Amino acid sequence: HTRQDVDKERREDREDKARAGWSGKFFAVINVVSGFLQFVVLPPLMKYVEPSTLWRIIPMIIMCFTAALAFQKDATLVMVAATFLSMKAMEFSARRMLDELVYVPLDFDSRYVGKEVIGVFGYRFGKSGMSLAVSALTSNFGSFGLTELTYLTTAAAAVWLRCTWKLSNLVLTREEADEAYRKKKELTGGGGK
Repeated sequence: HTRQDVDKERREDREDKARAGWSGKFFAVINVVSGFLQFVVLPPLMKYVEPSTLWRIIPMIIMCFTAALAFQKDATLVMVAATFLSMKAMEFSARRMLDELVYVPLDFDSRYVGKEVIGVFGYRFGKSGMSLAVSALTSNFGSFGLTELTYLTTAAAAVWLRCTWKLSNLVLTREEADEAYRKKKELTGGGGK
């Protein structure tokens, strides 16, 4: 190896370490923000906001972030990171809590089957389906840049918002869920299934 090769390898090694350090700190921030939302913000907020409303707000926020990215000529790492942070923080805190609120008033069989069907077909198939769709698009049209990907994610968020809006009309209000839970406890003698 020449001196230039060694210097280049050292520079690349320092850049890799800096990148890994930045990524580690970023994911720590995601966890802190998620925890703050889950344990400090959401419990008092849910006393005043219906779950169906929060279901609608989540894709709206993500769509705002992705649309803002789509209109940036040269999106910065901070802007992309903020978008990803908002998605992950809401997924880890609000969406998981809302999932449970939907299932609680249901009977055992509906809860179990519903969670499994949504887990397999909704989450896993959705992620796999999107990966396959992006792979098909890139194989047919070539590689996408950040701008094109933000157009796709904004369109996906719009479809998600439309579906969420329709489905959130089926989510029980807090009062309806409490009544269903109370009736379920009466039927099962206060516990069990």
